[in-house]
Amino acid sequence: MIPIRCSLLVAALALAGPALAQSYLMKPGAETAASGEAAPGAGTKSTAGCHCFRDRTFELERPAAADPYILATTRSSLLSAAFGPGKASLVQAVMTGTAPEDLWIAHFAAARSGGDAGALLEAKGAKGAWKPALAGAKGLDGPFAAALARGAPDRELAGIAVDDVLVRRAGASAEAVRAVRQAGASTEETILATVLSRKLGSPAVPLVQKVRSGQATWGRVLNDAGLVPKQMDGIVREIVR
Repeated sequence: MIPIRCSLLVAALALAGPALAQSYLMKPGAETAASGEAAPGAGTKSTAGCHCFRDRTFELERPAAADPYILATTRSSLLSAAFGPGKASLVQAVMTGTAPEDLWIAHFAAARSGGDAGALLEAKGAKGAWKPALAGAKGLDGPFAAALARGAPDRELAGIAVDDVLVRRAGASAEAVRAVRQAGASTEETILATVLSRKLGSPAVPLVQKVRSGQATWGRVLNDAGLVPKQMDGIVREIVR
């Protein structure tokens, strides 16, 4: 059962526009593989909890405070820009128990197969895993199909979908995305670093290295570039084609 306070927020978000919805997003996590390279889709397990971001702007006194919001809103913006769902609907889905990884897999698979993302999410819920849920789906190939065939975890499937979108839709090179992953970036960091690289015309890896080494935070990176978190949605939509 959804806590009352989250139920009220979900109802409110149903009536709200994307600007309000961006403030209520699942906090992203980061999980690094034993090799030191973050696997595609790496991140802590998603929960159905309600995470309301209070910190949405950069503050010198607390330079990392807005990082969870920056990462989450950029991730959500990319999914919305690439496949069309409104950000408010994505937030509603997460708040009512749908993992962000499942949203990415469903929309990616639907776009490839000509199916419906909602129906695919229902199939996954009924069958318990993406491999049986997508059995017989047409148009799935490459790394995603290979990972699906071996029953890869959801975070890996979602990571592959994200990387594909960054290359095919956001103008990044496969080599650049791979280098960001090898630098230890989580999926959310891979999205943000790649988007910033495209916007600023500079390599993404140094941005990841600065944050990973503790020399900077993502809020600081944006601030140094003359950007604020609320601009990220527009920046994502400008580069996605």
